[in-house]
Amino acid sequence: MSFSINMETSASYETARVRFNLSLTTPTEGSQAQLSVTVDDLATGQRLPFNHQACPAVHDFTRGFARWLSTKGLRATRNDDEIVAEARAEMTSAQITQGFRDALDMIDQKFSNYLGPIIGSDSYSDVVYKKEDGVAWLLLNRPETYNAKRGITMDEMANTLLDAAADPSIRVVVISGAGPNGFCTGNDQSYDPELEHSAYRGDAEVRYGQVVQQMPQPVIAAVDGFAIGSGNILAYTCDFTIATTRSKFGQTGPRVGSPANGHNVAMLAARVGQKRAREIWMLCRQYTAQQAYDMGLVNTVVEPDRLWAEVDRWITDIKNTSPVIIQTQKMSFNRHDHFQEPPMTPIQELMPDYQTTEEARERRMAFIERRPIDPSKNVPYVKVPIG
Repeated sequence: MSFSINMETSASYETARVRFNLSLTTPTEGSQAQLSVTVDDLATGQRLPFNHQACPAVHDFTRGFARWLSTKGLRATRNDDEIVAEARAEMTSAQITQGFRDALDMIDQKFSNYLGPIIGSDSYSDVVYKKEDGVAWLLLNRPETYNAKRGITMDEMANTLLDAAADPSIRVVVISGAGPNGFCTGNDQSYDPELEHSAYRGDAEVRYGQVVQQMPQPVIAAVDGFAIGSGNILAYTCDFTIATTRSKFGQTGPRVGSPANGHNVAMLAARVGQKRAREIWMLCRQYTAQQAYDMGLVNTVVEPDRLWAEVDRWITDIKNTSPVIIQTQKMSFNRHDHFQEPPMTPIQELMPDYQTTEEARERRMAFIERRPIDPSKNVPYVKVPIG
């Protein structure tokens, strides 16, 4: 899209029966510039509410889009049928108008990925998957959320990985994330895990992490940007992890009320040792790529412009090995480290209804709203017999 943008601008973008309306308004005295986003149904001319019943694609896209606007310096609020984003006081006119242009570009580039429910597309909405020359390439494609995963994302990851696992021509799988700043930032916290379990967790019978561990082919994580929460789990679950110098790694579960536990937690101890694993999981710090390399979390660190050359080098080395011996070695590592989910995880033992607690909701909302948590909502330690 190419046109002049100033401090009093309106624009629209039409595709697949809907029209996005964007308007940028000049601030009055004592207020800040505002960006407004609404969506119309082209068939009726009526404004579409941002709910799943009205239009799943608009519902899902606007969730991530509102969060993405906050990365542009705008305080965004997603209401029933409108996103209102207020510019921060320190933003210049040039920054505000650039944010408007970026918002149009994001809609142009990304909304088509959500159109399956509208136009009946058989293509994947959240991932890009292709197979060529013995390599299966899986790209997480939600850059507006730094590739945070919703239920559909996890289902598509599982389905594509199962396809690669069953294909004898595939020697190696490479997982990466769209955009320069996000490999994967975990689960999309804008989805309520209590009320929208399938939208949050997905419906796949076999989870993608289980496929990564059990598929015969080695899996490479090509990390360029944030690998946070279950994005970090994905990176260290893969057989090899190649990271760029601008990548960051870390966990967020105890901070945002996401009770990851069980073998995904224990697996990290086999990677970096018990002390480091407890630090990473319990304190929710972030680590640079070099720090991750030093503790054994990644295999190698390269400059961003060298990432794909390095990935190609590892692919070549893997192709020069025996497929069946590689498979048996992968099985040996997994059996030795007992990377199998137990019948009942610790969270299921201590607090199976955690997602319905005030703490879980408070921590999730504090993360979404970028505010401190209310510690009065914390669930205390659960008393257990000792000895």
